[in-house]
This record gives sequence, C-alpha cells and structure tokens, in this order.
Amino acid sequence: MTFSPPPLTPWNATNANRCTLEQIVPYWEDNDTLTFLVDLDYYHPSFSTFLDHGEKEHELRYKTAVSRKRFVVSRTFLKHILRQVLGTTALSDIILIRKKYGRILIDNFPGIYISLSYSGTWIAITVAKRKTGSDIEVLRPMDIRKVKSCPLFYDTEAGDGKEHPHNFLQMWTLLEASSKLRDRNTYACLTENDFPPEVIFVSYCVNNASIFSLASASDKGTDVLLWLDTAGIGVSSEF
Repeated sequence: MTFSPPPLTPWNATNANRCTLEQIVPYWEDNDTLTFLVDLDYYHPSFSTFLDHGEKEHELRYKTAVSRKRFVVSRTFLKHILRQVLGTTALSDIILIRKKYGRILIDNFPGIYISLSYSGTWIAITVAKRKTGSDIEVLRPMDIRKVKSCPLFYDTEAGDGKEHPHNFLQMWTLLEASSKLRDRNTYACLTENDFPPEVIFVSYCVNNASIFSLASASDKGTDVLLWLDTAGIGVSSEF
C-alpha cells in the first residue's frame, strides 16, 4: 500500500467554530463543504414533528432506541440546515430521498450532496457542493484482528492485535468516507489494496475524543468543521 493518511488536525469546540442557523449562509457562500457536529443528547420527542409520513414509518423500523434517536435528530437538524442553504421558507418543501448504501439526495436539488455519520452521541452532518463521504468514530480501544488480513490495515497492525485507537480509527474513518463517496459497501472495500488515488482526504481529532474524516474528489475545494448551536431548533420552528 502506498497510501499515507492525511495529518490528523486537532479540533476543539469553541466559540470560534460555533455556528447558529443564521450564520450558515455566509459559511456556505465561502466554502465547498460544511460539516456540523451535533450531540445526540439534544434529542427531544417533539423533533418527530419535522418528519414526513415516510420518515416516521422509517423511524419505526429501527430496533434500538438510540438508532431511532439518531435518525430523528439527524433528519431534524439536516432539514433546518438545508432550509438556510436552499433559502426555503418551509421545512415541508425539503424532500429527502435515501438511495442505495444510505446516500441521501434532495428532491429537485441535484447539486447539493449530503453525508451523515454517527458514533457514540456524536452526529456529523455534511452538506457539500460536490460529492463527498464522511465518517466519525469515537476513540476507544480496538481489537483489529478481524481486519488483520485487509491490505489497507497492514501498516497499522500491532503484533498482539491491539492498536492505538488514533491510528486504527483514522484509517477506518478514511475507509468509511471513501466507501460513501463511491457509493460502495465498506466491507467490500476491505479487499482493496489501496485507496483510489483521485480521492482527497482530510481528518480531524475532535475534542481529543473522536476522529472525523472527509473524502472528496480530486478538486479539494474548502471545507469547514463546525458545531451547531441548536438554539432556535424546536417545535416553534415553522414547518
């Protein structure tokens, strides 16, 4: 494997990277890719108000409470973000379509791309002007023996099968992000010998507790990582 992972850029939530709903448009005008970090603890049962009929049915298919909460929170915040990006007056005008391998499209807006990722209580919502893939993983001790035969992980394997979580999880987020970019199954990509040379990656260490990686086409553009101030998102918002 000839691939070298990108530098792991430290990122900590501060007032400087805090973003309110009203600040989204200037960020969108100045960048190609925006990623918003949201904590699952912001979940409230009233958020189901923002789901359409099909999404409410989809929510019920999840077997665990945390999966249902992730779905509701990500769809709620995504629609509020898109309302700013699209200049739409009503959230009901935003029709989201889920394609194979989880890619989400916006009906009648083919030039905007979305990628969602979850780990622990973190939700990463990426909205971009070009096709992207993203992944977030909470740092934790890892046993990598299940993927020790994968060529992409040869360089990260430790002799006892244990690996420092920063190294392994960065590689895993790169794999997930690349798979989402190419609309492929992640586990099918484990047999590949290298990452596609045309894919550009960036990686962040979030609050020294999570790894977030972003994959895009060869035209890198600009990206920004923000934490979303959820004030103003609630049942009082116009639907």
